[in-house]
Amino acid sequence: MSSSPKEQTPLPKLDSSIFDVAPKTDWQKSITKRNALESPLLRMPRELRDLIWTFTFTQTIRPEAPQNSAYSPLVVCRQLYREAASLAHTFLIWSFSCQPSWENFFWSLCENEKHKYKKSLIRSIQIGVDSTDLYMLAEREDPGYDVEEEKVEIAREDQGEFRRVTFRAFENLSHLELLLSATEVFGDSDDDDDDETEHDTIPPPNSTEINEAKENFTRTMRQKLPRVRITYREFGNTSAMKKYLEEQDL
Repeated sequence: MSSSPKEQTPLPKLDSSIFDVAPKTDWQKSITKRNALESPLLRMPRELRDLIWTFTFTQTIRPEAPQNSAYSPLVVCRQLYREAASLAHTFLIWSFSCQPSWENFFWSLCENEKHKYKKSLIRSIQIGVDSTDLYMLAEREDPGYDVEEEKVEIAREDQGEFRRVTFRAFENLSHLELLLSATEVFGDSDDDDDDETEHDTIPPPNSTEINEAKENFTRTMRQKLPRVRITYREFGNTSAMKKYLEEQDL
């Protein structure tokens, strides 16, 4: 691509929250036309291009470990962005190794005006958890649930005001996968010795406790967000879960 001229054209956002990349200037129009005529990729039938975009963006993205940007193909040219931007967000799985990483990502979107629009683009989330985390993620523990306080929070969230981490912030979220470790998940360290430490100091929950946590989470999510499909992938310990996450990054 040729270098851009000195005058840059701001990119507004469409109702779908993606950028309006339609060429506005004569320079942009000439580049767009040249790409469409000369690029072997862009000259392929649209059906084949859509298959390529689908294959390219059907992957897992980990904001905490961004070795490679899953969005790099979108900045190649305007036509590619226009065709593939919506597909990218539809197929990408946003993966977090632990609850603290998920919470940091949540607040980075909610507290930064430039990134708030991204909440509406996320369709699938994956989080590494243990049975204790499930109660915190559900935002409700049985017993001890304050119905009136929940109503106040929901009213705020409906206005886009979030004072807690909640899946309600993602209006188009359709799938939530929990990577459930049978042992405690330590989110503050990636040291290899974590697993030895957890086995020595914290007794793992038994199968009954794990099942109760799953049932509580599934039940509350069905009540709060019935549109979101909940799945679990269970691991015998944190080490096995970490290995699975690392394999996704390959």
